[in-house]
Amino acid sequence: MSVPEIKSYIVHLPTFRVIVCRFCEVSIPPKDPLRHYEDHHTAKKDHPVPMEVRHKIADYMATLNLCQPKEVVSLHSLVPELKVIKEGFICKFPQCGTCCTSEPSMRKHYYVHQKSVPKTYKNWESTSLQTFFEGSHRKYDKSFVC
Repeated sequence: MSVPEIKSYIVHLPTFRVIVCRFCEVSIPPKDPLRHYEDHHTAKKDHPVPMEVRHKIADYMATLNLCQPKEVVSLHSLVPELKVIKEGFICKFPQCGTCCTSEPSMRKHYYVHQKSVPKTYKNWESTSLQTFFEGSHRKYDKSFVC
């Protein structure tokens, strides 16, 4: 399988130094790319990817200078290759702009700004957002919302 054939499964974004899965529209962690396919693209899941292809993608990724999830740069505009999360929240504390996908997460974040957050207090608003990685690697951009 050649690089052009592999690119029907992934897209390389050299500006951000990431590989994005074309099916999930999220970045694949470079440390363990096979894990992404085990979690999301086995025969019993949507968009199954054959084992041979998974290994070719992992081999290709090993040849690139990719950043680790915690090193990814912030988004400052819409990245068409990434999915848009339509139900998110953005912190309205002055000069913060942190994003989360649930109000409980936002409330937890807000403790950075205040030691006590009353149940009825809400200094955030609904927004759409993007993130490169999912799961434990998820990091929402602080300056860009859709």
